Amino acid sequence: MNQNVTNKPRYITGFDGLRAIAVIGVIVFHLWPKALPGGWMGVPLFFVLSGYLITDLLIQEYDRNGHIDVLSFYRRRLKRLYPALLMMLFATATYIAFFARDLLYNLRSILTSNMLYVYNIWATKHGDSYFDSWGGSSPFTHLWSLSIEGQFYLIWPIIVMILLGLRIRRISIGAALIGLAGVSAILLGVLYDPMNINRAYYGSDTRIFAVLFGAALAFGWPSRRMKYILSPRVKRNLNTLGGIALVLTIITFFGLNGEWRGTYMGLMFVATAIITSLIAITAHPASFLSHALDNKFLNYLGTRSYSIYLYQLPVFVFFDKAVTNHSTFLMGILKIMIVLILSELSYRYVENVFRRVKKPALGTGVSWYQTFFSSHSIQAMLVVAVMLIAGTGYAVSANESAHAKPKNTLEKRLDSNKNRIDEANKKAVSQAKKAQKESGSAKSSSQKVDPKSLSQQDRDLMDKYSLNAEQFTTIRDNRVTAVGDSVMVDVAPDLQELMPNTVANATVGRQPYSVPEILESYDDQGLLSQNVVISIGTNGAIGENDFKKIMDVIGHDRQVYWINGYADRDWVSQNNNFLTDQTKTHKNLHIVDWAALVKDHSDWLGDDHVHPNQTGSVQYASLIAKAMAEQGQKK
Repeated sequence: MNQNVTNKPRYITGFDGLRAIAVIGVIVFHLWPKALPGGWMGVPLFFVLSGYLITDLLIQEYDRNGHIDVLSFYRRRLKRLYPALLMMLFATATYIAFFARDLLYNLRSILTSNMLYVYNIWATKHGDSYFDSWGGSSPFTHLWSLSIEGQFYLIWPIIVMILLGLRIRRISIGAALIGLAGVSAILLGVLYDPMNINRAYYGSDTRIFAVLFGAALAFGWPSRRMKYILSPRVKRNLNTLGGIALVLTIITFFGLNGEWRGTYMGLMFVATAIITSLIAITAHPASFLSHALDNKFLNYLGTRSYSIYLYQLPVFVFFDKAVTNHSTFLMGILKIMIVLILSELSYRYVENVFRRVKKPALGTGVSWYQTFFSSHSIQAMLVVAVMLIAGTGYAVSANESAHAKPKNTLEKRLDSNKNRIDEANKKAVSQAKKAQKESGSAKSSSQKVDPKSLSQQDRDLMDKYSLNAEQFTTIRDNRVTAVGDSVMVDVAPDLQELMPNTVANATVGRQPYSVPEILESYDDQGLLSQNVVISIGTNGAIGENDFKKIMDVIGHDRQVYWINGYADRDWVSQNNNFLTDQTKTHKNLHIVDWAALVKDHSDWLGDDHVHPNQTGSVQYASLIAKAMAEQGQKK
């Protein structure tokens, strides 16, 4: 494409529209994740835009002056971003101090790391998962992205000045940046761990590829080298590519789940490349996107997108804590209205005030601070700021703010259960190996126990798990292999109390794709029992290929008792429907319908409404035992 050169920086129409799309995506994702599961991709859209705009401006400055005024760049960025961030942090901390003291934990670290733009690094070990709202959201979770941008602003002008000073071909620099983006994406896949998604999701090294895409685009597609008038053919091709990029971006927003393994194994990288293409086309003044995305509504949201992004999660979290019936659509609209009001105040009286502060002309005899503090807006803002600083001081003076939140009842129970499971496994494995030596296999179940031989302890267990004598004697000595996620960690001790020959393998955050390898390991050791209990699917979708591998390892001779899930996640109901369908082709697959049983017994669940509490665990184990007994009595 022919390009012309102009030394005059231009305002890129359409970019405010892209910012609006990004912030709309994030807000809808936080309010209605089922409606827009890929709305979190608004953050990579922000990243690519920042990478492009900042790099493009730095290159223009170097071309004009032969150098980059790094200190001036830092001042501009601080004036643009820091005051609004501080105001939001202090306002949120003040609210927590008076109305949400359960959120005081770690507040000192959260505030400090955000003010130093290293919150994302802190969050990799201490923060809440961006996708996990079961245990209650934090009003600060979304700020991880601002830290990555802050780190980028700190080092990037120096790097750009060095690269341009070396006279390296700019297209070569762009290619090298794409290569570095690829390395970052590889790290994202390597460091992905479904049991600790934070390291991959929040890491500067694993997420910088989006910013690098934007920076690479600035070297190869500078805004000042674009013609306003193109030939019909070139313009048609440009618009066709832009339309494709826009459609694919929308598909990404609606379809890319942030908890899929594939998202971290390349899909996020591909989606970000598509977004980069969208930005490239929009940047061109002759494209239809440059004009279509330039309208009053989108421009309004785009110019206020920073403040909207800052205030959305605190408003959502505090609103949900204060209002009982907060999940309706109308309540969601009310939350958005509150965010827009706060963002407008922030935009007018914080962002714009500091952005327009300039030093007085020399010789006027008026100092900059006299000019600054003479503004009524500044005076009003200072009064508010002093109040919020006092409130923040009160918040961080609390002892809780210096410490991590203590583990709740569920977390303590899961930790305790891990030790109980390990001890029970040692005994069960020992018994299984002994039986293997005697019979040549650990598959077979023991014979039914004579009801007349039941001890008082046995009868107490029957009462506890609501089993009759026939059911109890049918399953009491069954050899069982149980595999699952945190729900199984919760329940396994009850299963092992009821059926001592149960070997349980369970861990928090386990995904379905890890189950085949576990079962293969047990099979290789001769420890895969005749009865296989599986409780998986709470943390992600059960892939058809993963299910096939699981059933292939188990084979046709063993009986599979798969407990369906109960949780407010899209994939849980999908998993349940999928499992029900699979019983038509797998005769040894038995669905233990926990979802149907517990839906009318919310008192059996913990505070997260996912994991069974102590009473629920007993009912869960009882349901499995009854399903096994029913199958055993058919023999």
